[in-house]
Amino acid sequence: MSKQTLYPQVRPATDIMDTEDGIRIRANMPGVTENDLQCSLRGNTLHITASSRCPVPHEERDVIALEFGNVEFCLDIAMGAALSAPVEATLDKGVLSILLPHQAGGQVPVTLL
Repeated sequence: MSKQTLYPQVRPATDIMDTEDGIRIRANMPGVTENDLQCSLRGNTLHITASSRCPVPHEERDVIALEFGNVEFCLDIAMGAALSAPVEATLDKGVLSILLPHQAGGQVPVTLL
C-alpha cells in the first residue's frame, strides 16, 4: 500500500522469528517516535507505517550525503491465517518489537510483502 509523500518510502530492516510465544517481529526504524507510528491489523495482514523526521541543522545545509533523513517506513506482513488481538508492541530507540501470539492450531507461515 503506497501513499503520496515528499519523502522516500523504505521497508525497514526486519527480523521475524517463530518462538514458543508466537511470532516475534523486530523492525529498525531510526528516528521514529510513538507519535509517528501506525500499526493496524487487516484480516491476515499486519500493516506498519512510520515517519522519521531527522532535520538537518541550519548550519549544516551544504550536506554532501545524507543517509539518516526524512523517510516514510512501510511494512506489510501477511500471515497464513487471520490475526487477532492482543498484539504486544513496543518502540525503543527506533526499534519496533511486536509479538503476535500463536492462534489455536499452532504455527502459521509468515510472508513479508
